[in-house]
This record gives sequence, structure tokens and C-alpha cells, in this order.
Amino acid sequence: MDRLRAMISALPSTSTTGLRDRAVLVLGFALMGRRSELVACDIGDLTFTVDGLEVYIPTSKTDQDAHGETVALPHGSHPETCPVRVLKAWLAALAERGVTSGALLRPVDRHGGIGGTAKSAGRGSRQRLSGQTINLIVKNAAALAGLDRPETYTAHGLRAGGATSAAKAGAPMSAITTHGRWADGSPVVAGYIRQADKWNDNPMRGVGL
Repeated sequence: MDRLRAMISALPSTSTTGLRDRAVLVLGFALMGRRSELVACDIGDLTFTVDGLEVYIPTSKTDQDAHGETVALPHGSHPETCPVRVLKAWLAALAERGVTSGALLRPVDRHGGIGGTAKSAGRGSRQRLSGQTINLIVKNAAALAGLDRPETYTAHGLRAGGATSAAKAGAPMSAITTHGRWADGSPVVAGYIRQADKWNDNPMRGVGL
């Protein structure tokens, strides 16, 4: 969580690119999202409620029959990393440019033009980010934050970071597995739990050292 906050703080809070990149990081972390899920997310898949934000995932690695699943993201306690506030800021930036439907996460050119709009550079500009671009956004944010070895940061790190932070906060394995759309009994999630437990349940904690 500390690294996520550092990355978010390093991004500009008013530029179109900064707002988009903040949305990528916070959504990927809070959703424990795969790159494919982030890329496929549409504006219409988001529903704001009194309790927070609901994100509809039409299909995922563990939902090959595409039954779809809705993931709930509660309000955050920090404005910069609150999924509700960060996504609303990005949606407002899109709406100002006439974008109210279609892809949520879009390319932004050096002039602030958003992909898939009449004002974006070039008639053939893409409407939707690629998985590779998602990774580059994460690496760039890590570099701007001055984190060690920023080239090793990826979108998967957001997914893993969300799961590990949830485990450290005491969330049960079943809740993490469901939220992140892992298969029941996933050894990957079990690894995140063990990583958290070696500190939460450390036998040397409180012995008076």
C-alpha cells in the first residue's frame, strides 16, 4: 500500500494523463484486476452506489463461460487512493471531452487528446489501452516515485499488491479469492496469505526484544 501511495502521489493530479494513470493504478489494485480485465472495462461497467463502486466483469480467466461478475469496491479513506473519487475524476475528464460510453481506459496523446474521440490525434487512434500500455503505465509511475528497480513493476504487481494488502489487513482467503476472481483454493492466494502471516503472526512479535 505504501508503494501504491508513492506512485499515485508522483503522478500529476490535474493532467489528462495523470488522471488516467491514477485510475489505472487504483482500479488495478482495488479490483485485484488482471490486465485483460482492465483493458476490457467499459464506462458502462461502473455503477456508483452509496457504499462505493461496483465494477461489472463480463468475463475472466476463471469465468470462461462469461456469466459475468460484479465486484464491490468500498469508499477509500485516502482521497488519492479512493476508488470512488479517483474513478469519478477520470470519468469527469472523459465527459468534458464528450466521452460517456465505450472504453474506460484510453490512450492519451501529448496534447491531451483522448483515443477514440474526434479530437484525438489521427483518424485511426485506438479507443482502448493495450495490456502492454497498462504495464508501461505501472513502470512509469514506479520510476517517477523513485522506487527501486521500477522496470520490474507490472500490472500483475497491482493485482498481487491488492491481495497481499488485503491479507495483511486480515481478510480471509475465501474473500480474497472471490474478490480477485481466483479459483477456489488457489495456491497463489495461499502464498499471499503466508506472506502476510509471517509478519502478522510472527512468534517473535511481543516477546520483548
